[in-house]
Amino acid sequence: MDNVVAAEHIALESLNTIVECVGYAAGSDVPVASKTYSTAGTVTATGGSYHGAGEVCALVRWSTNARSTKNHPIYLYAYIHKPWIEPAVPYGDVLGTTQKTALGTYAAAWITGFSDGTITAVRASPQGAAATGQFVEEYVTHRDFPYSRSA
Repeated sequence: MDNVVAAEHIALESLNTIVECVGYAAGSDVPVASKTYSTAGTVTATGGSYHGAGEVCALVRWSTNARSTKNHPIYLYAYIHKPWIEPAVPYGDVLGTTQKTALGTYAAAWITGFSDGTITAVRASPQGAAATGQFVEEYVTHRDFPYSRSA
């Protein structure tokens, strides 16, 4: 969990604080591990970037090899609130490039996995479908179900 927090906090803005990690075994809703933290994000704005409103978030999507019962691809999502917005775009809906790059690095690290020397934790669905690829959405969005692309 320490490795995950070390990787994640550099992709989060300082208004975001990691307060707890909870680990689950695939296919179970019973936690197998947990740890508390108070680690603030450290990504900084560049070139005049500004915060999005409270409901605005960056979206990270991981693909898997799994398919639904209707043969649709299964994706894994993370919503990062209070993202930096790129000021060079007139409509205020483009994720700041510094944070987008940092989130991409963080998302890729989940595919490789985080190891404590005994186990390697990877991003996976509750059923155990491991992430095989990642994508950080260019446009900020809000958490909505079902997800629809901003542009």
